[in-house]
Amino acid sequence: MKLQHVLVTTGILMATLFLTACASSGGGPQAVSADPIPGTWIDVDVSGDTVTVPLVMIEEHENIHFTLEADGGSFTFMVYLLEGEVQVRANACPPCRSRGFTLHGYILDCDACDTTFDARDGRGIGGPCKDYPKARAPHRLVDGVISMSLSDLIEVYEETLVAG
Repeated sequence: MKLQHVLVTTGILMATLFLTACASSGGGPQAVSADPIPGTWIDVDVSGDTVTVPLVMIEEHENIHFTLEADGGSFTFMVYLLEGEVQVRANACPPCRSRGFTLHGYILDCDACDTTFDARDGRGIGGPCKDYPKARAPHRLVDGVISMSLSDLIEVYEETLVAG
């Protein structure tokens, strides 16, 4: 009976220590900021068809915006962290012609017309431009650098220009 009590107590202690370690090391779900996080405009590296952004820039600013000049046009994008996951989306609100979004919890808020979009999937929630969802761009995270294809980014941007 005494051995069983020791084993149960040890098990509870180990579980408590494990959960405490996970919580303090970021092993659990990461909180989403309730404070508005405006976009910070940065320059990105472009080499051929590859666009790169150091992850540290996103960790530092949480919501970055950048512009690319390609194919005779100007294309804007946003990269933000949501629950520890990198999100890359077209940064355009076609009807109002805005190029800027503030991240507010799980909401992207257009800086010009206040149309709101779900930051997790880009779908419109409310406002005059809600029919223009924010398309998500494919990306890779390798050795602290986010890499995106310029052609993929342009394709995603053009998807955002179409109501749907």
